Amino acid sequence: MPSEPASKRSGMSSTAAAATATATAATTASMAATTMVPDTAEQEPPPLSYEIVSSDDDKRDALKLVADSIAQQRQLASLAVIFHPVCFVALVAACVAAWRHSAHDLGTAVISTSGLVIAYLAAVRMLTSPYISLAEEFRWREFIAGPDGGDDDLVLAARFGDDVIATLVLRLEPAAPTGTRSQKGSPAARGGLIRAWTTKLRYRTKGVGADMLRFAVATTQSACADDEARLTFDPHHANSAMPLHGTFNRPFRSRDEKARKALAHALADCRRSRTAE
Repeated sequence: MPSEPASKRSGMSSTAAAATATATAATTASMAATTMVPDTAEQEPPPLSYEIVSSDDDKRDALKLVADSIAQQRQLASLAVIFHPVCFVALVAACVAAWRHSAHDLGTAVISTSGLVIAYLAAVRMLTSPYISLAEEFRWREFIAGPDGGDDDLVLAARFGDDVIATLVLRLEPAAPTGTRSQKGSPAARGGLIRAWTTKLRYRTKGVGADMLRFAVATTQSACADDEARLTFDPHHANSAMPLHGTFNRPFRSRDEKARKALAHALADCRRSRTAE
């Protein structure tokens, strides 16, 4: 697994570099069971690997998944609006009224109700358009830039062959100057913040996202030199913006809650692995 050269960076970078090899070993066992289905019965599946990417090209490819995930939220938002009880009942009531008003002319009734449905969907499309704007305004280099000119966030990626299929952006919180020190002699981190976590659409629900969380846990604990180092989601993570009225944000709050449960499960898995050793 590639990591950033410790000789070129100071502070948190050397800690992160030291953490990379240790985190890889700690997560190999839990990730070994993850497989992908080959396209044909005769073709061997490409290798699935997890790494901390260091080159700008790799980071850009990984962060493109984050921008895509922001845009994909529009689909969830559209469904939330379309099937919201208030909106849906209003549409049905309008269609019924239009049908009754034109009941004497079947053609007019069909055209009227169809027009209402089309107008409804067009309004939903317009209402959810801010998600596309958010995706277009996403700047990966600015997003991973460290606070106050500090070290950049770590970009963790899952590769299926040559393709990046999942990514996680991890920010290591620096410890106070008097804190503990890592094996390389640089100040150890206090914990980590997950600022982005996504998987390419076609590979979701296959366990890759869970493996990324376990990889992030191992990386954080290694960088902190602490098996109990805390790891949480950043409240202002890449997908945290909710431009719609709060009435329609229930699916997104539910998504965030599921993500927190998945992280808690990953922490528990790593804890059990250490106990088994």
